[in-house]
Amino acid sequence: MPWQEWTADVIGEVTPEGLPRWPMVVISVPRQSGKTTLLLAACIHRMMTGRRKKVWSTAQTGQKARKKWLEQVEIMESDMFPLRSLFKAKKAAGSEQLTFTRLGSTFSPHPPNEESLHGEQSDLNFIDEAWVFDDGEAQALMQAIVPTQTTRRGAQTIVVSTMGTARSTWFHGLVDKAKQPNSGIALLEWGINPGDDPTDLDLVAAHHPAFGHTMDMAALERAAKQLVPAEFARAYGNLRTGARDRFIPLTAWQSAESTAPIPDTCPVMFGAAVDYQRTETVIAACAVVDGIPTLEIVDVRPGTGWAADRLIELRERHDTPPPVVDPIGPSGPLFDQLKQRGHEPPAFNVRALTSSCADLLDRITRTDSDGLAAPEVRIRPHQALDLAAELAEQRRVGDAWAWERRRAAGSIAALEAATLALYGALHRPAPPIKPFIY
Repeated sequence: MPWQEWTADVIGEVTPEGLPRWPMVVISVPRQSGKTTLLLAACIHRMMTGRRKKVWSTAQTGQKARKKWLEQVEIMESDMFPLRSLFKAKKAAGSEQLTFTRLGSTFSPHPPNEESLHGEQSDLNFIDEAWVFDDGEAQALMQAIVPTQTTRRGAQTIVVSTMGTARSTWFHGLVDKAKQPNSGIALLEWGINPGDDPTDLDLVAAHHPAFGHTMDMAALERAAKQLVPAEFARAYGNLRTGARDRFIPLTAWQSAESTAPIPDTCPVMFGAAVDYQRTETVIAACAVVDGIPTLEIVDVRPGTGWAADRLIELRERHDTPPPVVDPIGPSGPLFDQLKQRGHEPPAFNVRALTSSCADLLDRITRTDSDGLAAPEVRIRPHQALDLAAELAEQRRVGDAWAWERRRAAGSIAALEAATLALYGALHRPAPPIKPFIY
């Protein structure tokens, strides 16, 4: 296809010294554009340009990288590939290698982690599906790749991906960097513009580089019907989604919102959480009002040093049991501070964490027999809590799940604090029985 030829020309462009003009090439195209064929062509070219060239590829996981590599090897082993006799493939798991026998050049997959290329050298590195990596994961991957290129004259890295979601910070940042003057990065990008209508299939077709070649309107129509709008815009319009489809549905969240505060007469419990980056601490309150838990945010402040004093103050003012704080993770030091000062939070283990996360989500998304929203929790609107709900995702914990704080695109401490407060209100210890004389 024309876009493949043009991109291959850019990848193969050289300086007067014969070195790649672009040490890093970033390619962003919609799904089903034909990037597998393009990357295979670039791989073969590099393997045939000199002795013992080392080519590597990776993707979102090691398994995905191996699968993609096997697909490319299958193409090269087919009867339609005229140079198949010049290559030899080893496919055993852990020792995958395609060799151009005449020059001893190799092409292998590797998992996307820091240790995967230890002790190796690289002339060409492919990173596929780059949108899945957050900044930390991408940093580890680049720490694996960059040292392998140090002694290889003319080494090159090619990053390929469709645009991503709210947490695709590394790839989006790389694209933005490539657009800056004198970035030294070649950017090749196809897709609709941010202000375009992704439901206009004619517009999407006009910006899809494979349309009219390997894709037709019927294929786009099928995809549009099968995917939610945001995912279709990302996958086929190559439009980055500042917010991905929410794990906590927006309509359900809004149906659970209530502006009514917790009555002063209701027994209350507090929960507190520190965000993953330890930049802020949030305190939430929960009380069961007329049989329905009611949540509201009490404090959102930068840092962590103030939280223990504030929680003790709230406990004494409202005569409540100690607040609920997760002893594991970013909030661990706060748990220890309260314990040392005689306000030890109640026991809260992994099972309590996963069950309380699931309980809050169930209460938010509950419906009646007619399928209408019937939430069993009231949530007082607050900017920090609304944002946390928008960013919320799940992380697997054995056979259960909890809120994903590490990969979140921002702080979800407000949601974590609310979850802990809910747990505390539903597991509030019974008040001590006052002694009396018979």
